[in-house]
Amino acid sequence: MARKLFLLVCEGETDLYIFQALSEYFSTDEAQLTIKSLSPQLDATSGTYPKHGFGEVLNWCSANKQKLQVLIDFQGARALFVQMDTDIAKQANPGCIEQGRSARECCQARLNQGFNALEEPPRCHYILPTQSTETWILASHIEPESDENGVEISDYEAIKDPEQRLIRLGYPSKKGKNKSSRKMNKQPASKYREYGKRLTENLPLARQRSRELERLCGLLAANST
Repeated sequence: MARKLFLLVCEGETDLYIFQALSEYFSTDEAQLTIKSLSPQLDATSGTYPKHGFGEVLNWCSANKQKLQVLIDFQGARALFVQMDTDIAKQANPGCIEQGRSARECCQARLNQGFNALEEPPRCHYILPTQSTETWILASHIEPESDENGVEISDYEAIKDPEQRLIRLGYPSKKGKNKSSRKMNKQPASKYREYGKRLTENLPLARQRSRELERLCGLLAANST
């Protein structure tokens, strides 16, 4: 069996578990797909991952822009995935949002800026979930979501509140900054292993509902033989 390695820079531990679940799903008797996180990295002393976010993702891109291809070659990797949720587009690239461009376009432009590139560098793929990887988890539930008029939603990337919808489905929550609001409780992050398994159990349906998930799955599937 051939081992095919993909490198990952992502917003945090929860996202890592989702990528790992997908790589396991697309592994075959001919090819074992493996995800290795370059950032965040597991702390050998504590056995935990440090806090991470879009700022750390952008910092990593800037710090490694000159050696990106050497890094991919040195690791013997097929490609590098750079994940950033597009719910932070206004913070990451406010000028772009003010011009009326989509959140994904603005996050892509900000990553290009970090790499000092006009487009994705060779063997580097931006994975930009709208609003977040929680959208993919939501898309894996059989019962469809509806808009405010009760109309079934087919494009889950149009959903603005995936975490709130998951809470209504019974996912654990905690108080938000506003005491009257709730947000998903993502601790312990290891529970995302379970969410990743749920995603892969209904992956064909979830892929139909999210273009970005479909894109990632296509990249993984292309390396499964």
